[in-house]
Amino acid sequence: MLTVGCVPDPVDWGNVAYRTSQLGDPDTRSAIMNAGLPAVPGTVNPCIMSIRTAGDSSELFRTWWSVRADSSVLLSMQRSENRGASWDAAIEVESRDRGRRSCQRPAPGMAYDHASGYVYLVYFVEASDGAGVFFAHSMDKGGMFHSPVPVVYGNSPSVASVAAHGDSVVVVFEDPNSMTQRIGIVLSHTTGHLFDQRGQVTPDDVAAVAPWLSVNHKQITVWWKTPAVTGGSLDRVGYRVGVWK
Repeated sequence: MLTVGCVPDPVDWGNVAYRTSQLGDPDTRSAIMNAGLPAVPGTVNPCIMSIRTAGDSSELFRTWWSVRADSSVLLSMQRSENRGASWDAAIEVESRDRGRRSCQRPAPGMAYDHASGYVYLVYFVEASDGAGVFFAHSMDKGGMFHSPVPVVYGNSPSVASVAAHGDSVVVVFEDPNSMTQRIGIVLSHTTGHLFDQRGQVTPDDVAAVAPWLSVNHKQITVWWKTPAVTGGSLDRVGYRVGVWK
């Protein structure tokens, strides 16, 4: 469970609102970017439906899980300077997973900041020192990634998303420790080297899964899907806009 105690919420949130799903919402269409996907040493096959992309008009990045023989996974990333016509060699981002879920796990979240050239990744992994959502970033367009930073620990596989503006980085995630389906948030003004603010996006009485977000200066918009178990539909999208204090 997210423990915020009496610490003020770092975001001044507006009311929860809803809309129907629309073109451009996150889905598995990034899986079409599997052309020329390389074989990753130490793995037996890629998780095609886990492929996620980010980029701009000139550069494109893709990341994906690959399964080892023991059903644990490894996270890789590639960069293309010609929008996918060809790709640089794959970079290993995360190899600590010791789970046995094979491809039955959340896809990673990914963002790219064109102004800085920074690449951001968030993902759920079951490492030997604890399962949870972790954050990793590259400050040289994917050439090298800094050591992963924990976002939240918890054994339940959690969908997470990341967005950034300058040195400000925001991650939202399915809270793996809550008794209700709700969305948590962590925030950093240090490019994700340290997440020193955290809170809760959705009220306790709003069931929410599969979040994604955008950051525009101090304005944060978080969207999520409404789980069918609440009597709603996954085609119903909830969202909330807030201002980072």
